[in-house]
Amino acid sequence: MAARDKGIGRGNVGARLAAAIPANYLLTSLATAALARLLWRGLGVDPANASVTATLASFALFAVLALIAFGVRSIARLWLWMVGAGLVLGAGLWFSLASGGRL
Repeated sequence: MAARDKGIGRGNVGARLAAAIPANYLLTSLATAALARLLWRGLGVDPANASVTATLASFALFAVLALIAFGVRSIARLWLWMVGAGLVLGAGLWFSLASGGRL
């Protein structure tokens, strides 16, 4: 009963779980691909090392985003931030792929 008084309901937890797991996975995969492309094209790292470095960074990013999903006060701001970041990362990755092929 005390949890309901604070405004923590099933919908709140469900929205945070959806942000912490599937949306986080999508956002992390976009960030990983974009980072690998940036390391390869932008900084001249060979493709194998760029992929490994981006993949290792993705583990930390996934954990941080999962913690953020349950730590922020506003679910609306969380989702707006995640969708916005996904759009920016997706557009950057799309432009990178359109201009330079595969990694």
